[in-house]
Amino acid sequence: MKYINNTLALLGIVFLFAACNKAPEPPMVTTVDPAFGSAETLITIEGINLANIETMTFSGEVVNFNTAYNSDNALLYRIAESIPLGPHIVEITTAGGSTSFDFTISEEAPEVFNFSPLSANVGETITIRGKNFFEPLEVLFFDSIQAEIVFMSEDSLRVIVPDGIEKGEIILKANGGRAVSPIDFFRTNTILVNDFDGNGVRSNTDMWLKDGFVDQTTIADGVQNSNPDPIDNNFLKLTGTDNLSINWIGGTQSNFQDVETFENFGITTDLGFTLVKMDINNNGNNNTYLTVVLTERDGSFNDFAHTIAIDWTGWQEVIIPLTRFEDLDGFLVDPAKIKSIKLHLIDEGATGEVLEVNVDNLRFEEIL
Repeated sequence: MKYINNTLALLGIVFLFAACNKAPEPPMVTTVDPAFGSAETLITIEGINLANIETMTFSGEVVNFNTAYNSDNALLYRIAESIPLGPHIVEITTAGGSTSFDFTISEEAPEVFNFSPLSANVGETITIRGKNFFEPLEVLFFDSIQAEIVFMSEDSLRVIVPDGIEKGEIILKANGGRAVSPIDFFRTNTILVNDFDGNGVRSNTDMWLKDGFVDQTTIADGVQNSNPDPIDNNFLKLTGTDNLSINWIGGTQSNFQDVETFENFGITTDLGFTLVKMDINNNGNNNTYLTVVLTERDGSFNDFAHTIAIDWTGWQEVIIPLTRFEDLDGFLVDPAKIKSIKLHLIDEGATGEVLEVNVDNLRFEEIL
């Protein structure tokens, strides 16, 4: 019996010795999150047999790592700034062997701060501002409609609005990842009333009527190309004084009596999605106010008006939502019935001065 017990004890020692000297299992990586990143990015490497890592290399170059963030199932590693950009094979070695996985060092993730204009027609250019716009770059509308990039820098892009979109996010894909615009982009449709260069639904200046005490004897006389310098070719100039001491000087209006050739402007969008746009300059004449007046066909007999104080220097684009055009009873204009537009100078402060307004690129804009 004593012999048997001694034999069992000896076998136990042998088995214990063998267990203590068992070869360690090779490491294995199951997931890496994120799959790519810039310098200083913290990545989580998960797997098995990851304890007691001896070395970690990026494309053969040994990197330092903190063993305090290393367990048998995971390793946390912050990408060192010394590792060059581009794809790498990362190899982890322990006493049990080695394992490897692919990882790409990218630029920092892009961000989109804003874009302008907030709406535009197909084929027009918008500017996107942000940071970390590193190639390769791709700009998408509605997740899938790619836009042509015509200018690029690290913090700014200019792209052409592609066809087939209406409203939605702008997505930018850059070397460091993906960014989404903070607000939606709107596609628009422009109805050009007159650019005073011969373009627009009211391009013929003979179809405009002069009224009041403006200095121009005819509207054709009011079409100028200097003083001030034009935005592009011609613009409409109106000057005058209040001769009746009623603060109203006068101006011009599209000929709404031209029934046979001109019913309305053909606006199809609702009130909250329709704008009046124009470029305005007062040529340094202070106290100038411009009242924009809309009239309806087969609707109200009243005028719908909105007044602008022109208190800036040089040319400036003015955008007026149709929701601001009310008549004296507080009713709002119906976009589908708008038949004419009037531009009137107002001496708001009864100064008696010669006032001036210059107008170009008069248009309606539909937000689709």
